[in-house]
Amino acid sequence: MRCRIENIRIKLFAFAPVLSSVLLLLIQLPVLAGTGVTLTWRPSSATNVAGYKIYYGLACHTYASAVVVGNTTNTVIAGLAPGTTYYFAATTYNCAGDESAFSNEASYAVPAAAALTAAVRTGGQFSFTVSGSAGLPYVVEASTNLVDWIPVATNAAPFVFTDTNSASYNQRFYRTFNLPQ
Repeated sequence: MRCRIENIRIKLFAFAPVLSSVLLLLIQLPVLAGTGVTLTWRPSSATNVAGYKIYYGLACHTYASAVVVGNTTNTVIAGLAPGTTYYFAATTYNCAGDESAFSNEASYAVPAAAALTAAVRTGGQFSFTVSGSAGLPYVVEASTNLVDWIPVATNAAPFVFTDTNSASYNQRFYRTFNLPQ
């Protein structure tokens, strides 16, 4: 049986930029790393397909995990680790359980989680370093009540953020996350 899975789409939960990959994949990057990825594909044109099986692992063409998803064209792979590259391939299977060869492989590097480090307050200014996946854009948001957040800076990691307006507030909280590209 020949595997004819085309245009697998990988979509991570939360905000997402779009990139292309080996299988004409659409890969969307996460805001919160380590949540999960949704894979979507076009159905096989074979007439005897009973379902699909998605394989994934940490090395090219080496799959330590597999998920039998049945006769559907999407699934969620949960528990991906930040800063780790995953490799995905799919097969079809028929009612007898016979499996096709692997589809083309796609890879995805889960961005490292953003972190705020090295906080320093000097003369009415507050600064800290934003780390994450080098070169990816991150937004810094500020809040005075942990409910209402406003963006105060956007830059590519790693970078130092300085809030020159922090002296205007009795208290101010900060958070950062990866932006869609």
